[in-house]
This record gives sequence, C-alpha cells and structure tokens, in this order.
Amino acid sequence: MISVVAVDLDETLLRSDGSVSPCTLTTLAAWEAAGQRLVIATGRPPRSARRIPEALLHLPCVCYNGAAVYLHGAPIYARTIPAHDTLFIVEQLLEAQVPGWIGIEIEDVLYINRRIEKWPHQYTPDLREAATRPAAKILLSMEDYQAASATFAAWPPSARALLSEKYNLAQIMPSGSSKATALRHLMELWGLAMEEMAAFGDDVNDVEMVAEAGLGVAMDNAVAEVKAVADRITASNDEDGVALVVEELLRG
Repeated sequence: MISVVAVDLDETLLRSDGSVSPCTLTTLAAWEAAGQRLVIATGRPPRSARRIPEALLHLPCVCYNGAAVYLHGAPIYARTIPAHDTLFIVEQLLEAQVPGWIGIEIEDVLYINRRIEKWPHQYTPDLREAATRPAAKILLSMEDYQAASATFAAWPPSARALLSEKYNLAQIMPSGSSKATALRHLMELWGLAMEEMAAFGDDVNDVEMVAEAGLGVAMDNAVAEVKAVADRITASNDEDGVALVVEELLRG
C-alpha cells in the first residue's frame, strides 16, 4: 500500500511558470490530511528548494539530487565529494580551459568563476579558493563537461557525472548519491520500505527513484529514460499530472 509520495519540483510538481496549481495544492493537502506522508525530492540546493508555496515548506526535502536530506528544516543525511577531490576536479576543469562557467555547491552557497544571471551565486574568479571544502556538487554546461573530460583519464572514485540533455547541464555528484538512496534512508528512518512509496519525476536525476519506488510515475513531459522505468505515465506538469495520480491513490 502506498503511504508516501515523493515528488520532484521542476517540470514535475511545478508548472512551467514555477507555480503549483490550486488543484494540486488541494490534493496534496488531502493526502497529508489522510495521514500519509509527502516528500520533496529535487536537484535544487536547500535555498532554492524553499522557493515553493508556503503550504509545502514543512515537508521533508531531498536536495542536491540526493546528496542531502532535510527533516523539520534540519539536515539528517549528507554525502559530499571530499575536499581534496573537489580541488582535483576543479583543477582538471580549469586546466582544460573550458570556455563556459564552472560552479561548486558548498554548504548551500554556489561559487561560480563567471558572472551569470541564471542563478544567484558568489562570483569567485579563481575557484581554487573555494574548492578547499567538501562539495555537494560541481556544475558546468554539458558541452564544457564533454570537452574537458576528454582531456583526462577519469574522475576520482568519490565522484560521478550526471548529465541532463533537458537542461544542458553536467552535475558532478558524490558517488553513491541519488534521490533513491536518500529516500531509502528517509523511509528506513520511518520504518517503511520503498515499495510503499510513489515517486514522480521527469529527468535523468529521477530515474533511480522512479525505478525503485513501489509506484514509479513519469510525467508526460519526462525524458525517455524516466518513462522507460516508470510503472505509469501521467499528464504533464502543466496538466496537474501529480494530482491526478494522488487523487487515484486517495480513492484507493
């Protein structure tokens, strides 16, 4: 029986304009009122994951694609790329002279070596200055990643690359981190199994959690990799796809 719903934010729970529809908010409130659990599972950092309707701010949140879990606003789980490997990767990328920007997420601050408008960040011309602490992730465009990775043999075993064509983004993550791993940790804390979870997603960082959940749901706007492992496909994020399935679950 499904008792937990885990839902991605961008292009899953959130509509294209970044909002959550009143219909979806009402349905999720009914799910919690029925005594069931709801979890946010996002690639966003904690500061950005909080930019959601106030009615959802109390929810447990998996951030950084599973590198961190927050419960009641406090961190209860974290995986990072060790400081020495963070510095090694940054030096490799800098030596490859990628033409675009490189970013490092450390303790909920994004350090970037170029001034960009896409995300709030701390401009750091020499990223080596920031790469002295463990990182939740390292970011760059996919084209820059592909050009840079061709110039050296391998990443340290502590890191892995997560590539999203949907966002043209390469995210170098701690090895072993995923939304599924983080959610499994949270479910064990609650004494529950992954079979009791319904998971909703749209992009490659959602593949593992959709595959491992008792009910894996791909949005109609999801990439092929997510649809391939899903138990079912729902309507798009602009058509209340999450609410449609949760309403079915509420009806039993």
